[in-house]
Amino acid sequence: MTRVPRTPIEDWPPARRAFYADFCRWLRDGGYSDWTLDIYGVAVRLALSLLDKPLRLIDPVADLDRVRRCIATHYQNGSTRSSYLQGINKLAQYLRHRYHWPAPEKQVNWDHYVGRLPGWLADDVRAYVVHCSRAWLPEQRYRATVNALSHLTRFLRWAAQHVTLTHIGDLTPNGWFEYVDLRLEAGVQPNTVNGELRALRPFLQFLAQQGRPVCARLMRVAFLAEEQRLPRDVPPEQLARLLGEIEREADSSQSGVRRAGRMDRAWFLLMLYSGLRTGEVRRLRLSDLDISSSLSAGLKRYRVRVDQSKGLKDRVVCLGQGTVEALRTYLEERGPAATDHVFITCHRPLSHTYCHDRLETYGKRCGVRVTPHQLRHSCATLLLNAGAPILTVQTILGHKFIDTTLAYARLYDGTVAADYYRAMSQIEARMALAEGASSPPTGGQLLALVDALRDGTLNENQRETVQALRAGILALTEQQATEVV
Repeated sequence: MTRVPRTPIEDWPPARRAFYADFCRWLRDGGYSDWTLDIYGVAVRLALSLLDKPLRLIDPVADLDRVRRCIATHYQNGSTRSSYLQGINKLAQYLRHRYHWPAPEKQVNWDHYVGRLPGWLADDVRAYVVHCSRAWLPEQRYRATVNALSHLTRFLRWAAQHVTLTHIGDLTPNGWFEYVDLRLEAGVQPNTVNGELRALRPFLQFLAQQGRPVCARLMRVAFLAEEQRLPRDVPPEQLARLLGEIEREADSSQSGVRRAGRMDRAWFLLMLYSGLRTGEVRRLRLSDLDISSSLSAGLKRYRVRVDQSKGLKDRVVCLGQGTVEALRTYLEERGPAATDHVFITCHRPLSHTYCHDRLETYGKRCGVRVTPHQLRHSCATLLLNAGAPILTVQTILGHKFIDTTLAYARLYDGTVAADYYRAMSQIEARMALAEGASSPPTGGQLLALVDALRDGTLNENQRETVQALRAGILALTEQQATEVV
């Protein structure tokens, strides 16, 4: 490693020293550790020494690429070089933040997906994806575009090599079935193949609406049979262990760890108790929260507005007291930020994998394997088993169809057993299998009795049971009074 010539910081102009101090403060406010500040600081001091030009004129792409090449040349240790390059990336982010420069958009590698297609078909794919992108949120466009191209063009690329394609009508069921057989032989699951067909159909419909000669038989190809699996929720005892691990981090004496833990606790409870999706958590804005302490009709009502969630549907979700307190604690720790996103780390909204990675970290500590979407499954199950009506759960989760809610919410055995005993008690009564009024009521009869008392719909047998229970309670009361005397 050769030493890179640099100007000592004490010889910098005052404006440059102030810029560097502001950069370090910005990192510290973002929750970076002192060790990270030291490492990044070395790289940034190197960059500011090499770039002898006014700060506003520094090009965050071309100029910082020159610094990156210098680091790659002079630092042979891979770990050191990687840390310094991350520091340069953070400097580029700070320059854009300080001078309000727009961040560069990720570029889709179109040639990877359509480069081997006939020119006319590649143009059709581009036009279709551009059409679809009008319904995507700006922060979703890159990932949504890549996902759409990945699912759509896999079959088209195969067809371009195995079928003579002169127009879109050359795509027929025969070619599709041959492709499917090859995919299944390679071990691809039916749900994956069905996903490709779901991507292909709207593309063909898009072209058909433009008067293109699409093969009608291909539009009617049936999906493969898929194995129906119940969503996997998380047992309450495992959720408690996981939440306990998050609570320990939220109470840490280290500021960076404590801040991350309090943020994790807030979004964890939003997913578990209000059923938010990961993307909805990442997009949540401060203006979407209604967690003020004002009273409405004598009751505290806390809500969160979920804008343009899956399928571009908006909904309003209620918040429990525990979730509200977790949000308030986190927001107090978070403080002001350059963005109005609720959840931020390192001055940015949460990444696509942040919640998954954090749950994986916590889960390894307490022996629990949980994905973010399982928290949503658990929310549905917990609400239903607590007696929430299915239509209420459907509204909270934002499902379009009631069947989706039923599939998400797997009933516990205890709920099934209670329903069974309530029904069986009525069957036994009707079949006159209950032996005399003096025999003690069964658990199922007691459950049915409680429900009937609640609903005010007692039958003759239940009224007799109530009388027997009343007499027993009076006798027990008299016995206790005698013992006291």
